[in-house]
Amino acid sequence: MKKTTKIVALLMALVLCLSFAACGGKEEPETTTVPDEVTEAVDATTVADETTAAEGDTTVADETTAADETTSADATTAPEATTAQGEVTTQAASKKPEGTAEVVAYFNTAVNKVKTNAKSVQQKYITNYLAAPATVPSVLNGVYKMLGGDEWLDGMLADNSTGAATYSTKADIKHGFPVEDQTWASKLTAADVKSATCTEKNGVYTITILTKADGKSSTVDYGQGHNPKALNAVPPRVINDNIPGIATSITGTAAMSYPYGKIVITVDAATGNVKTADYDVQWTINFDKAGAIIPLGTKSAYTVTF
Repeated sequence: MKKTTKIVALLMALVLCLSFAACGGKEEPETTTVPDEVTEAVDATTVADETTAAEGDTTVADETTAADETTSADATTAPEATTAQGEVTTQAASKKPEGTAEVVAYFNTAVNKVKTNAKSVQQKYITNYLAAPATVPSVLNGVYKMLGGDEWLDGMLADNSTGAATYSTKADIKHGFPVEDQTWASKLTAADVKSATCTEKNGVYTITILTKADGKSSTVDYGQGHNPKALNAVPPRVINDNIPGIATSITGTAAMSYPYGKIVITVDAATGNVKTADYDVQWTINFDKAGAIIPLGTKSAYTVTF
């Protein structure tokens, strides 16, 4: 998960600082040195950034198989479904997909083909943001306010966003295009979405998908729940693997919730090839033991060449 490491390092540096404050430290938190500690933690990483969240309203669903993604699609309304080996054809749809199940199945086939068939993917940007006010325990409020509070954290997230990049090998596309480091880009089913629509203009389909929210979980991973099936929704293991050991006794382990996900792709109707893809996902880090909630978000956009 190299692309998430930098943002995780930033957040964990914040956790470490606040944990020391909660312990009492030396009872004289130095306002001029805390930001430096955060900056050093971020500079020490060597990779790009990623992800965020807010509230959740559903529980995590069981992981579905590749077969679940495509069985609802009619063969005349979508490109051929992905095979068990991830191979796809370039056969185009004979008519625009209609209804949630058809649109989701068409989306899966089109976006999964990016991982296997695209010549290159141009990342336009990855922008990180604070999705809602953070909840900080009262014992930590003083330190957090000295750092600048939500405005400071939102600024730090923005500063650690990523600009343009080009992925021109299969390995780079696998790593850089959502879902990062997976051989697939979507495992969504109709049950995972609030809505899935497809419009057509000048031979181009625009597919818009809104995912259902995922409730708090300490075990959900990529390919599970709702949002982690198609978006770079940081799983709790990535956070917990990066919590400084000295802070664990205070913060406890993190659980994640994913309250919002939106995907908009454009597809060439004649070939079924994705032209552009825009993602917005919110991911919330919940430290129940410490009573801290950090709602984050990540927007990303890509242009695909076949």
